[in-house]
Amino acid sequence: MKKKWIGIFTLLCMLLSFVPVFAEESRVFDDADLLTAEEEANLQTMCQEVQQDWGLDLAYLTTYDTKGMSVREYGADVYVEKNLGVGEEDSGIIFVVDMGTREAQIVTCGKAIDIFTDYYIGIIWEEIQGYLSDGDFYGGMVALRDNINDYCGEYEAYQKNPDAYVSPYQKESDSFLSEYRVSQKSKVLMFAGMAALFSLVVAGIGVASMRKSCRNIRPFTDGRAYLKENGYHLRINQDTFANTHTTMMPIPRNDNDHHHSGGSWGGSSTTFHGGGGRSFGGGGGKF
Repeated sequence: MKKKWIGIFTLLCMLLSFVPVFAEESRVFDDADLLTAEEEANLQTMCQEVQQDWGLDLAYLTTYDTKGMSVREYGADVYVEKNLGVGEEDSGIIFVVDMGTREAQIVTCGKAIDIFTDYYIGIIWEEIQGYLSDGDFYGGMVALRDNINDYCGEYEAYQKNPDAYVSPYQKESDSFLSEYRVSQKSKVLMFAGMAALFSLVVAGIGVASMRKSCRNIRPFTDGRAYLKENGYHLRINQDTFANTHTTMMPIPRNDNDHHHSGGSWGGSSTTFHGGGGRSFGGGGGKF
């Protein structure tokens, strides 16, 4: 009987020794208690799938207190504290929902900065903001995962043949530029027509005025009337270049935010420095 209890105690010790390992692997940190146990389990599975499929870490964080930091800075701090990220660049995403300020931020790191530029972050945020405003936090988190899968797939196709692939960013940019050019051309033609009409009116008034003033003038045929009495004299004018002076003024730069170019895939990403000196990107807003 004694041996039986010793065996059970040993087994419990072995199980308890694995608890910290499992805790470290968790990717759902629901400090604000917004999710059910089932929702947390589902999100945990989704995070694992994103990591396996795309080589990106994905984590969710809810809180009521960002400890005096901005939401994005707090997310970056937790990202480093929890040792999140995949590969040498610590690539991944942490989605932070702060109920204290009702603000959410998608914080990106490593390869995720290149994939999810400001353009794509803006599109994703427009979609998930509605879920958060309605109190459907789980729905917003699932929508984020879906967008990550979609754009990672697009980015993978883009990388295979960047010259031939037309990204969603390029499609919208080309459409926008075409509409802009048509709009600008219409404006130019409109202003040109208005200018021509105005010129014709002014010229007509001028001609009518001159014609009226010339009615009482008699012609004079003697050419001497157009000659100056004392003739004319030529003078020599000369300009001398003295010197030149150039003034240079530095343009101030915001040391907190920087821009990381994403090329033809999706424009640029606004980045900031977080914990450990790492660069983070992303975006979000109030809900």
